[in-house]
Amino acid sequence: MRDGPSFPSWCGMNGLKRTLYRGFVLSIKVYQRLFLDLCVWGRDRIPKGPKIFVTNHITCTDGFWVLPIFAEFVHIIAGPPYHYRLFAAILNSFEQINAMPANRKNVVAEAAAYLAKGESVFICPEGDMQELFQLGRFYPGVGRIYRQARVPIVPIALVAPKRCMHESPGINTVVDGRVYRMLNVFRGPYCINVGEPLAPECVDGSDEEQDERITALVKSRIEQLMDDVRTTKFWL
Repeated sequence: MRDGPSFPSWCGMNGLKRTLYRGFVLSIKVYQRLFLDLCVWGRDRIPKGPKIFVTNHITCTDGFWVLPIFAEFVHIIAGPPYHYRLFAAILNSFEQINAMPANRKNVVAEAAAYLAKGESVFICPEGDMQELFQLGRFYPGVGRIYRQARVPIVPIALVAPKRCMHESPGINTVVDGRVYRMLNVFRGPYCINVGEPLAPECVDGSDEEQDERITALVKSRIEQLMDDVRTTKFWL
Protein backbone atom coordinates (compact mmCIF):
# COMPACT_ATOMS: atom_id res chain seq x y z
CA MET A 1 0.00 0.00 0.00
CA ARG A 2 1.34 3.43 -0.90
CA ASP A 3 2.27 5.52 2.12
CA GLY A 4 1.03 9.07 1.86
CA PRO A 5 -1.89 11.10 0.59
CA SER A 6 -3.71 10.01 -2.54
CA PHE A 7 -4.25 12.31 -5.49
CA PRO A 8 -7.23 11.88 -7.84
CA SER A 9 -6.35 12.01 -11.54
CA TRP A 10 -7.99 15.43 -11.89
CA CYS A 11 -5.97 17.01 -9.07
CA GLY A 12 -4.41 20.22 -10.39
CA MET A 13 -0.95 19.59 -8.96
CA ASN A 14 1.70 18.21 -11.29
CA GLY A 15 3.91 15.21 -10.55
CA LEU A 16 6.69 17.28 -8.96
CA LYS A 17 4.31 19.03 -6.56
CA ARG A 18 2.65 15.73 -5.64
CA THR A 19 6.07 14.24 -4.85
CA LEU A 20 7.04 17.29 -2.77
CA TYR A 21 3.76 17.15 -0.88
CA ARG A 22 4.16 13.45 -0.08
CA GLY A 23 7.75 14.08 0.99
CA PHE A 24 6.60 16.90 3.26
CA VAL A 25 3.98 14.68 4.92
CA LEU A 26 6.54 11.90 5.33
CA SER A 27 8.97 14.30 7.01
CA ILE A 28 6.24 15.29 9.47
CA LYS A 29 5.61 11.61 10.27
CA VAL A 30 9.32 11.08 10.93
CA TYR A 31 9.44 14.12 13.23
CA GLN A 32 6.34 12.94 15.08
CA ARG A 33 7.89 9.52 15.71
CA LEU A 34 11.11 11.08 17.01
CA PHE A 35 9.85 13.98 19.11
CA LEU A 36 6.10 13.82 19.76
CA ASP A 37 4.15 11.57 22.07
CA LEU A 38 1.38 11.48 19.49
CA CYS A 39 -1.92 9.76 20.19
CA VAL A 40 -4.71 9.56 17.64
CA TRP A 41 -8.17 8.18 18.36
CA GLY A 42 -10.94 7.57 15.83
CA ARG A 43 -8.92 7.57 12.62
CA ASP A 44 -11.17 4.75 11.36
CA ARG A 45 -14.15 7.11 11.58
CA ILE A 46 -12.91 9.19 8.65
CA PRO A 47 -15.12 8.37 5.64
CA LYS A 48 -13.98 8.08 2.07
CA GLY A 49 -14.75 10.79 -0.42
CA PRO A 50 -14.84 14.56 0.00
CA LYS A 51 -15.38 15.90 3.49
CA ILE A 52 -14.91 18.95 5.67
CA PHE A 53 -12.37 18.42 8.46
CA VAL A 54 -13.07 20.79 11.36
CA THR A 55 -10.80 21.23 14.40
CA ASN A 56 -10.34 23.55 17.32
CA HIS A 57 -7.16 25.63 17.26
CA ILE A 58 -4.57 25.44 20.05
CA THR A 59 -1.17 26.07 18.42
CA CYS A 60 0.43 27.29 15.18
CA THR A 61 1.68 23.74 14.58
CA ASP A 62 -1.81 22.17 14.52
CA GLY A 63 -1.89 21.92 10.74
CA PHE A 64 1.45 20.12 10.63
CA TRP A 65 0.58 17.52 13.26
CA VAL A 66 -2.91 16.82 11.89
CA LEU A 67 -1.93 16.56 8.22
CA PRO A 68 -0.55 12.98 8.33
CA ILE A 69 -3.81 11.50 9.65
CA PHE A 70 -5.53 12.42 6.38
CA ALA A 71 -5.30 9.65 3.80
CA GLU A 72 -5.71 12.13 0.96
CA PHE A 73 -4.54 15.57 -0.08
CA VAL A 74 -6.50 18.35 1.65
CA HIS A 75 -6.97 22.06 1.07
CA ILE A 76 -6.27 23.97 4.28
CA ILE A 77 -8.16 27.20 4.87
CA ALA A 78 -5.45 29.43 6.34
CA GLY A 79 -5.16 33.08 7.31
CA PRO A 80 -2.02 34.52 8.98
CA PRO A 81 0.56 32.50 6.97
CA TYR A 82 -0.68 34.31 3.87
CA HIS A 83 0.58 37.54 5.46
CA TYR A 84 4.09 36.58 4.29
CA ARG A 85 4.78 36.60 0.56
CA LEU A 86 6.98 33.51 0.54
CA PHE A 87 4.49 31.43 2.52
CA ALA A 88 1.62 32.77 0.42
CA ALA A 89 3.37 31.71 -2.77
CA ILE A 90 4.02 28.22 -1.40
CA LEU A 91 0.47 27.81 -0.13
CA ASN A 92 -1.02 29.01 -3.41
CA SER A 93 1.27 26.66 -5.32
CA PHE A 94 -0.14 23.74 -3.33
CA GLU A 95 -3.74 24.90 -3.76
CA GLN A 96 -4.49 25.95 -0.21
CA ILE A 97 -7.25 28.48 0.50
CA ASN A 98 -6.46 32.07 1.45
CA ALA A 99 -8.63 33.32 4.33
CA MET A 100 -6.95 36.70 4.76
CA PRO A 101 -9.37 39.66 4.99
CA ALA A 102 -8.89 40.70 1.34
CA ASN A 103 -9.81 37.20 0.10
CA ARG A 104 -12.24 36.13 2.81
CA LYS A 105 -15.30 36.65 0.61
CA ASN A 106 -14.01 33.93 -1.75
CA VAL A 107 -13.31 31.23 0.85
CA VAL A 108 -16.70 29.50 0.83
CA ALA A 109 -16.89 29.37 -2.96
CA GLU A 110 -13.33 28.05 -3.29
CA ALA A 111 -13.86 25.37 -0.63
CA ALA A 112 -17.18 24.30 -2.15
CA ALA A 113 -15.57 24.06 -5.60
CA TYR A 114 -12.84 21.74 -4.34
CA LEU A 115 -15.41 19.60 -2.51
CA ALA A 116 -17.54 19.39 -5.66
CA LYS A 117 -14.50 17.94 -7.46
CA GLY A 118 -14.12 15.26 -4.78
CA GLU A 119 -11.36 16.82 -2.67
CA SER A 120 -11.46 17.57 1.05
CA VAL A 121 -10.92 20.79 2.99
CA PHE A 122 -9.66 21.52 6.48
CA ILE A 123 -10.84 24.48 8.56
CA CYS A 124 -10.40 25.87 12.09
CA PRO A 125 -13.60 27.95 12.49
CA GLU A 126 -12.32 29.86 15.53
CA GLY A 127 -9.84 31.71 13.35
CA ASP A 128 -7.37 32.06 16.22
CA MET A 129 -5.88 30.01 19.04
CA GLN A 130 -7.73 29.45 22.31
CA GLU A 131 -6.76 28.40 25.79
CA LEU A 132 -6.54 24.68 26.49
CA PHE A 133 -9.98 22.99 26.78
CA GLN A 134 -11.72 26.21 25.79
CA LEU A 135 -13.46 27.05 22.55
CA GLY A 136 -13.86 30.51 21.09
CA ARG A 137 -16.53 31.72 18.76
CA PHE A 138 -16.96 29.45 15.72
CA TYR A 139 -17.42 31.57 12.62
CA PRO A 140 -20.31 30.33 10.44
CA GLY A 141 -18.20 29.67 7.34
CA VAL A 142 -18.24 25.94 8.04
CA GLY A 143 -22.05 26.03 7.90
CA ARG A 144 -22.01 27.92 4.61
CA ILE A 145 -19.53 25.50 3.07
CA TYR A 146 -21.61 22.53 4.24
CA ARG A 147 -24.85 23.93 2.82
CA GLN A 148 -23.23 24.36 -0.59
CA ALA A 149 -21.32 21.08 -0.70
CA ARG A 150 -23.47 18.68 1.40
CA VAL A 151 -20.54 16.43 2.27
CA PRO A 152 -19.76 14.93 5.72
CA ILE A 153 -18.26 17.15 8.40
CA VAL A 154 -15.55 15.38 10.42
CA PRO A 155 -15.13 17.00 13.87
CA ILE A 156 -11.67 16.69 15.43
CA ALA A 157 -10.52 17.78 18.89
CA LEU A 158 -6.89 18.79 19.42
CA VAL A 159 -5.35 18.74 22.90
CA ALA A 160 -1.81 19.26 24.20
CA PRO A 161 -0.61 20.06 27.73
CA LYS A 162 0.27 23.67 28.40
CA ARG A 163 3.74 22.70 29.60
CA CYS A 164 4.61 21.61 26.06
CA MET A 165 3.52 24.86 24.41
CA HIS A 166 6.25 27.35 23.57
CA GLU A 167 5.41 30.96 22.81
CA SER A 168 7.60 33.23 20.66
CA PRO A 169 6.10 36.73 20.97
CA GLY A 170 8.95 38.22 18.96
CA ILE A 171 7.56 36.65 15.79
CA ASN A 172 3.84 37.19 16.32
CA THR A 173 1.86 38.05 13.20
CA VAL A 174 -0.19 41.26 13.07
CA VAL A 175 -3.02 41.46 10.54
CA ASP A 176 -5.21 44.57 10.40
CA GLY A 177 -4.18 45.44 13.94
CA ARG A 178 -5.00 41.99 15.31
CA VAL A 179 -2.14 40.04 16.91
CA TYR A 180 -1.87 36.33 16.14
CA ARG A 181 0.41 34.64 18.68
CA MET A 182 3.23 32.33 17.69
CA LEU A 183 2.53 29.34 19.94
CA ASN A 184 3.93 25.93 19.04
CA VAL A 185 4.29 22.36 20.27
CA PHE A 186 7.55 20.74 19.17
CA ARG A 187 7.90 17.97 21.75
CA GLY A 188 5.78 16.00 24.20
CA PRO A 189 2.16 14.81 24.13
CA TYR A 190 -0.21 15.85 21.37
CA CYS A 191 -3.72 14.39 21.10
CA ILE A 192 -5.99 14.11 18.07
CA ASN A 193 -9.49 12.82 18.77
CA VAL A 194 -11.58 12.21 15.64
CA GLY A 195 -15.34 12.10 15.99
CA GLU A 196 -18.09 10.48 13.98
CA PRO A 197 -18.93 12.29 10.72
CA LEU A 198 -21.82 14.73 10.90
CA ALA A 199 -24.46 15.29 8.22
CA PRO A 200 -26.83 17.93 9.62
CA GLU A 201 -30.20 18.32 7.95
CA CYS A 202 -30.94 21.73 6.49
CA VAL A 203 -34.29 22.70 8.02
CA ASP A 204 -36.58 25.67 7.55
CA GLY A 205 -35.14 29.06 8.39
CA SER A 206 -32.94 31.69 6.88
CA ASP A 207 -29.48 30.86 5.55
CA GLU A 208 -27.94 32.65 8.52
CA GLU A 209 -30.01 30.62 10.99
CA GLN A 210 -29.03 27.36 9.32
CA ASP A 211 -25.35 28.36 9.28
CA GLU A 212 -25.46 29.13 12.99
CA ARG A 213 -27.27 25.88 13.80
CA ILE A 214 -24.79 23.75 11.83
CA THR A 215 -21.83 25.59 13.31
CA ALA A 216 -23.20 25.22 16.85
CA LEU A 217 -23.63 21.47 16.31
CA VAL A 218 -20.03 21.09 15.15
CA LYS A 219 -18.75 23.18 18.06
CA SER A 220 -20.73 21.10 20.55
CA ARG A 221 -19.32 17.87 19.14
CA ILE A 222 -15.73 19.12 19.28
CA GLU A 223 -16.33 20.21 22.87
CA GLN A 224 -17.47 16.66 23.69
CA LEU A 225 -14.39 15.21 21.99
CA MET A 226 -12.12 17.52 24.02
CA ASP A 227 -13.88 16.50 27.21
CA ASP A 228 -13.40 12.86 26.21
CA VAL A 229 -9.65 13.43 26.05
CA ARG A 230 -9.66 15.15 29.45
CA THR A 231 -11.78 12.59 31.24
CA THR A 232 -10.92 9.22 29.64
CA LYS A 233 -7.57 9.68 27.90
CA PHE A 234 -5.90 9.91 31.29
CA TRP A 235 -2.34 9.30 30.01
CA LEU A 236 -1.90 13.08 29.73
